[in-house]
Amino acid sequence: MKIQSYKDKETALNALTADLIRLMEKKKGVFNLALSGGETAKQMFYLWCCDYRDRVQWDRIRFFWVDERCVPPFDPESNYGSADKYLFRPLVISMFQIHRIKGEEIPEIEAVRYAKEVEQYLPVKNGLPQWDCILLGVGPDAHTASIFPSTMELLTDTRTYAVSQHPESGQHRITLTGPVLLNDTPLLVPVLGKDKQTVVKRLKKGWSEADPTPATYILSKAKDAVLYITE
Repeated sequence: MKIQSYKDKETALNALTADLIRLMEKKKGVFNLALSGGETAKQMFYLWCCDYRDRVQWDRIRFFWVDERCVPPFDPESNYGSADKYLFRPLVISMFQIHRIKGEEIPEIEAVRYAKEVEQYLPVKNGLPQWDCILLGVGPDAHTASIFPSTMELLTDTRTYAVSQHPESGQHRITLTGPVLLNDTPLLVPVLGKDKQTVVKRLKKGWSEADPTPATYILSKAKDAVLYITE
């Protein structure tokens, strides 16, 4: 894991975007990108619409999701809904480039359906689908994707997507599993803001049996992960 520190969120997100553009420049044709949700993602989408509208080849990107809350797309908690509002509609992204998880469907059935859709479009490596880049978030409890400290078994689950459950709200979520996140895909991971300083300290320490968390597991084992933090 490479750690890059910046003076503020905007500078960090610009650096992340520059790295994403470099990855796109290395590959011809379609670029498969998996998005995460949350407030940082919203800030990133706003930045892209304001400053990168004409600097990124948006028509090359196929958009997928790392995880999704099991809510309808119009629900304020929907990761797809946020991306649609703050990114897709402002940039007029074609619906044919967007592959959403249908959070309104039965979670177990949708996890299987979406895995098949992903496997239809993505190349396979090590028997698993492989993205060109994954944008990954980390929560205050050091969860990543929707793999929580209470669902650590998903770190080694052999399925592409599985159903998880938020430990406090009980909300069901559909998430990528650990083996897919670690399938030789570049991980760009913004963990920004004063409220994330405690979790950043845990990430810097790395994976430990004494303090096991999903995020430290993934970032300690990833071959190509960049962590963007603020000072």
